[in-house]
Amino acid sequence: MNRPFGVTLLALLHVLQAILAFIIGLVLVALGTFLPRFLTQFPRLARHTGLFEIIGAIAIIVASLYLLLSYGLWTGKGWAWTISLILAGLGIILSLVTLILRGGVGGVIALILDAVIIYYLTRVNVKAFFGKTQPPDTFPSASQSISHQQSTEASIAPKFCVNCGAPLTADVKFCSHCGSKLS
Repeated sequence: MNRPFGVTLLALLHVLQAILAFIIGLVLVALGTFLPRFLTQFPRLARHTGLFEIIGAIAIIVASLYLLLSYGLWTGKGWAWTISLILAGLGIILSLVTLILRGGVGGVIALILDAVIIYYLTRVNVKAFFGKTQPPDTFPSASQSISHQQSTEASIAPKFCVNCGAPLTADVKFCSHCGSKLS
């Protein structure tokens, strides 16, 4: 089964998220490493630069997980479908909390995007791509299509007499050309 376009788009968006998280992680780790040298006048602030390194390392781990999820979506792994649904559900909850506490357009946009992702991932053809359901009946499988085509061709295609080679019409018992009995 071909990968649905929306799944491709979702996988590529996760790659972009991974790249962004990786860059942020590297910047934070670098800040945590080099910032103490510049903060000698502020000893209280210099003590907390390790936090930058920890948050940066977490961002790099998150980037790796996004890349793994992107691979799972790209290749149609069932676990990637499940994780994507869970992340979208958590995103809806987080968006609702954000809307209640702060309001704003960002929370509404995130809420709509997560709802669209859940709606899309629960479509029959998308679920079938991830092996979560059978493909829709409206699209016959390749083997069904070939066997149907062969049976149709067999009933339409002319048969030939084994004795004289004359074309025969369907359901005849004797050749109309030479009179041989047909099996």
